[in-house]
Amino acid sequence: MSNIEIFVKNGIKELFEIFRDTSIGILNLRNADCVSHTSDILPTLSKIDITLHGIYTGHCALQLPASLNCIRLLTGECSSEWLCSLLIKLSELDHTVKCLLWDIVVQSDGVDCGADSNAHVSNLRSKLLSCDMSNIVIVVKKGRKELCEIFRDTSIRVVSM
Repeated sequence: MSNIEIFVKNGIKELFEIFRDTSIGILNLRNADCVSHTSDILPTLSKIDITLHGIYTGHCALQLPASLNCIRLLTGECSSEWLCSLLIKLSELDHTVKCLLWDIVVQSDGVDCGADSNAHVSNLRSKLLSCDMSNIVIVVKKGRKELCEIFRDTSIRVVSM
């Protein structure tokens, strides 16, 4: 099933259960609601690429499959907290993983991942800096200052802009 790409614009949890334990190639989720419905099945997918669209805030609650190849954030926006916590999760994978950021706006929402404005953000930034991110390959199509600040002083091996 690795040659199959599935696009889901509006899906319910029961739809995603069909994909459990499969090896579909790409799962393209068109909004944050779809992503929330995949929480139980994502870790069961093997050798998958995940494509996300939409708005993501707060802490990244995605449970990533251990064999994730690539995660793409193609359109939308995310908070700096969400992106930092995603990068931390990617650093926990034991292999090279690509993170493509195409047309994503990073919103600080008054919380900058690089700032020490409160204890939670400071702890998140410290954890991000302590992670071995040498297996993460970042490709950015459109990047603003807020995005670059997140990568500052990390051990991400490749950042292509």
